[in-house]
Amino acid sequence: MQKRLTQKSNIARNSTKKVKKERDEPRSAMWELFDKEVECVYDQREDEDLCKTPDDCCKTCGSPLMMGEESFYVCSNPICGKICRELLDESPEWRYYGASDSKASDPTRCGMPANPLLEESSVGCRIYCAGGSSYEMRKIGRFTEWQTSYKEKSQSHEFEHIKVMASIAGIPKIIIDAACVIHKKISEEKTFRGLNRDGIIAASIYIACRRNNFPRTSKELAAIFHLDTTSATNGCKNAMSILNSLEKDMCADDKTHLCKMTPHDFIERYCSKLNMNKELTKLCQFIAIKIEKQNMIPENTPHSVAAGIIYFIGELCNVSISKKDVNKVSEISEVTINKCYKKLLTLKDNLVPKQILQKYHTTASLAV
Repeated sequence: MQKRLTQKSNIARNSTKKVKKERDEPRSAMWELFDKEVECVYDQREDEDLCKTPDDCCKTCGSPLMMGEESFYVCSNPICGKICRELLDESPEWRYYGASDSKASDPTRCGMPANPLLEESSVGCRIYCAGGSSYEMRKIGRFTEWQTSYKEKSQSHEFEHIKVMASIAGIPKIIIDAACVIHKKISEEKTFRGLNRDGIIAASIYIACRRNNFPRTSKELAAIFHLDTTSATNGCKNAMSILNSLEKDMCADDKTHLCKMTPHDFIERYCSKLNMNKELTKLCQFIAIKIEKQNMIPENTPHSVAAGIIYFIGELCNVSISKKDVNKVSEISEVTINKCYKKLLTLKDNLVPKQILQKYHTTASLAV
């Protein structure tokens, strides 16, 4: 009996061991799946166009990296999806100092964004103090200003001067930013002092305007920056010579190309200052394009021809615009305006459409 009982107990033990082994088998198989290296079945060709930097690849699976939604490099393999590298955010940094900041209505503060024109100064901060600021705040403002390098300190003042004067003159922001980049190139190559320095500042706006098909004359720039015409003209010549020497070894596409000044470029600005209606402004532009194409008045400068066209249309269409008014707007002398007007009178039949002459009853010859 005892033998039978021992045999039964041994059989029961063996059966429980088999059950445990059978239960442990799926667990061990599951852990083996985790330990195995999964082969990448993902086709890398599908997201090659999304790859921001095709030279960089994921270190885990070798798939190309692409830029994610939050400016992180992410593996393009959906099975992997590893964030491989972080980027520094160069946008302004906002911080909330809590409701305990009772001195201001808004407790949030904004840090300065990274400025590629002032690389060293962008790392720190600048504190601007208003007129009613305390002595301690003005002291802190001076300390932060002393920490900046002397080169970037002078450049930042020049950039501010360019932005203020150009924005007052109504020059678009895209041209102002281009002028700051041009001025940084020129100032790093050669230093100027006195009127030559002011002339270079005006020249940066002159070059940026001509690059963006928004030309300004040296007289206009002299009026904007409160300079004499000679200083502005010399500054433009010096700036162009420095840029040409810097871009000597560059390819033709990377060089600074200035647009050709034509009478059409000045018509709209002059007419808006004289409050001329749209129809007469379009007529002035039509005549300016016709003169430019046929090269009718080559001996006069484009802005002189534009001033002469405006005065000619004013006399032709019985609009009360005198030579003095055109002189104030264009900075062209009355003698030059009169010379251009006389030349346009001889070409009246070729320039002005008959419908305009019939509309304004000017079939008779105008007085010279």
